[in-house]
Amino acid sequence: MRIIATGLLVLAALVFVSMHVFTDVHGFWGFVAAGAEAAMVGAIADWFAVTALFRHPLGLPIPHTAIIPRKKDVLGESLSTFVALNFLKASTVAPKIRSARVTQRAGQWLLAPDHQDLLVARAGQGLEYVLGRVDDGAIEALTRNVLIPKLVATHKTPVLARLIAEIVEDGAHHRLVDLIVAEAHVWLEANPHVIDEIVAQRSPEWMPRFVNDTLSNRLRREVLGWVAAVRDSREHKARQALDRWLLELSGALAQDTSIARRTEGVLDDLLREEGVVHSVLDIWGSLKRLLRSAVLEDGGEVHARIRSLLDDVAVRMTSDEAFADRLNDQLATAAGDLAESFGAEIASVISDTIASWDAREAAEKIELYVGKDLQYIRINGTVIGALVGIVIHAFTLLLPA
Repeated sequence: MRIIATGLLVLAALVFVSMHVFTDVHGFWGFVAAGAEAAMVGAIADWFAVTALFRHPLGLPIPHTAIIPRKKDVLGESLSTFVALNFLKASTVAPKIRSARVTQRAGQWLLAPDHQDLLVARAGQGLEYVLGRVDDGAIEALTRNVLIPKLVATHKTPVLARLIAEIVEDGAHHRLVDLIVAEAHVWLEANPHVIDEIVAQRSPEWMPRFVNDTLSNRLRREVLGWVAAVRDSREHKARQALDRWLLELSGALAQDTSIARRTEGVLDDLLREEGVVHSVLDIWGSLKRLLRSAVLEDGGEVHARIRSLLDDVAVRMTSDEAFADRLNDQLATAAGDLAESFGAEIASVISDTIASWDAREAAEKIELYVGKDLQYIRINGTVIGALVGIVIHAFTLLLPA
């Protein structure tokens, strides 16, 4: 396009010279000469204007030329601000995200088994990458130098008191009590000699054996009956007494009492034990092995469950219009809020990129992008100049001599 525009300028110059050399520049040839002269003026003026945007015309440091190389940073900032203010707005971004129907399109993508396999594989690779980057030494240092000192410095008994109160209020301890009482009943039934030995040790030596046996049998029946009653009745007085005791303990731990201070000291001593660090490392090692075997094992139960979950989600995303519309609205709102909050930072990629360019490089990139239209400006200037020159020549002929 630059060659065409320059060629028209050369053609106009050749026509102009030819008219003055080979004709008397009157009549029809006068119009041709005037048109060629004006075409040269228009072509040179527009060439200067276009060239001045990107460089100094003919290398001459004429004022107000090479505008883009000199003003590229200002141009980048202005363009960045323009985009942030006019495009990265919630009112602009949210409707676009909503109309894109992201949920339905994502659901269609997820329906393909190959895509589900790909997603599961990528999740496994991501997990393996994370686990590979977490060093056991870092976990030990974090536990020893950060977590344990933080826990020791924290006042724990109020939290423990709140936990005990919540457990009693929700009845979450009943299953544990059921388990303990049931096991105690089974053990007592399987070990009757324990009570016999206790009675034999506590009774006087002169006590007849049959008396001890009678007492042991009676005591065994009473104990087993009492344990069975506690086991079978959630409203048993022993259970109610346990609940009251736990609530009283919770109240004592919540205040600055001697039992609260002793409990705090015991907890601190336990936390300072070296075994705590080793236990954390053991748990971390077991967790890593569990995650690896569960997520990275192809064809395993976890993989099957994840694929089933993805399939269910994909079906709902594509078939449940209310669910999809609600999710699209949430995505659109979130995207709009992000654009509104971080629009300036997002748009700054424009100004930062342009600022990183060399001045000549920036001019060349922009000229390459819009150069074709700019050369059309030169072509139009040549043609329009020729037409204007012909019209002006016609007016001069109409003027009185």
